[in-house]
Parts: sequence; C-alpha cells; structure tokens
Amino acid sequence: MEYIKLIGALLVVFAGAGFGACPVHKMKERTMEMERLYFCLLRLKSEINHAVKPLPEAIRSATKNGTGTYIKVLTQIASDMERGGKSYECLLSDCTKLYFSGSLVTKEEQEAFREAFLLMGGGDRERQIQALEYYAEMIRNAMAQEKQKKKERSYLYRSLGVLGGIFLSVIMY
Repeated sequence: MEYIKLIGALLVVFAGAGFGACPVHKMKERTMEMERLYFCLLRLKSEINHAVKPLPEAIRSATKNGTGTYIKVLTQIASDMERGGKSYECLLSDCTKLYFSGSLVTKEEQEAFREAFLLMGGGDRERQIQALEYYAEMIRNAMAQEKQKKKERSYLYRSLGVLGGIFLSVIMY
C-alpha cells in the first residue's frame, strides 16, 4: 500500500513539473513565431527591393514554405489582393482579426503589425522598404526581450511546478 502512495506522489510531482513547463513552452513558441516573421520580413524586403515584384507576388514569394500565424495572415492577404474586391486596409483588418484571435500574439504586437503593413499598402517601393526595415528592427528588439524573459523565467516556472507538485504530494500523503 505504501508503494502505491509513493508512486502516486511521484506522479503528482512529475505532473507539477509538466505544469511548470507549459509557460516555458509558450514563451518558446512566441520566440519562434517572431523569428519566422523576422526572416519573412527580410525576404519580403529583398523581393520588393531587388526583384521589384508587386506586393502580392512579393508576399507570396516571401511566405513560401513558411508556417505560423503571421505567415498565414500574409498569405491570406496576398491571395485576397490577387482576387481583388476589397481595399487593402479592409483585407488587412479582416485577416488580422481572423488569424490573431486566440493566438499567442499580444495586442501590442497585433497593432504594430497592422501599422507596419498599412504603410506597405499605400506607399511607393522606397517607403515600403523603410516600413519593412523599421518593423524588422522592432521585431528583432522584441525577440531579444522575449529571449531574455524566457531565460530569466524558465527556471522559475519549472521550479515552481516541481515545488507545487511536492507540496501537493506532502498534503495528500
């Protein structure tokens, strides 16, 4: 009977450790999402600057073989732009509302994305490149902050999860 209690206590401790790892996993996913966006922005800038492609075609080329929420938004915008019908601002607003709801992207990041890509739709090539450079720099800074936050908090979250599991095991034992 004691072995069953001991096994149960160990399972509770392991469950606590897993529970503590969940926020760390979310922070890792956010960082990866930002990295994918950053490299997509660099490819998009290159497509607009060097290949001199129109915006929908440049977006499609830059997002090819990419994954993530931002990539889905950009791919949908490019598809809708090629089909026509709505204005660029409406397409951007609709796509961001559709794909950003329920994602790991914060409200501030959503607003920064909208502002950057609003400039993309209305300017000439030079203005588009400047907007991409500015937004890429913002993303790079946000990635650095997110990595630092993950580094600082990952040990804390995992430790709290294990300690919570130990606490529950002691109370139940």
